[in-house]
Amino acid sequence: MDNCYQVIEEGGTFREFPKSHEGLEDAIECAWENSTDVVWKHDDVAETVWSIDDVEITWNEDQFNSDAEADADALASAGWGTDEDYGGCCDW
Repeated sequence: MDNCYQVIEEGGTFREFPKSHEGLEDAIECAWENSTDVVWKHDDVAETVWSIDDVEITWNEDQFNSDAEADADALASAGWGTDEDYGGCCDW
């Protein structure tokens, strides 16, 4: 098919997507999963329109627990949590 988006999957096969906004979104998702690029094939030319190399992943410190919260989570998962972790305080 000409005038479409293409992604190379594992094994070297091409997967084609229609040239539309939804097609591009689907192609990017497929490329992300396969760690490859999206090309637009038209007039026997393949032009890269999205590259995995251009993706920058940043971590937000606010997504992580503080040291105290991480320690509490580790203790709770080991069975050393507080009464509140187990649903009450007066069930002894």
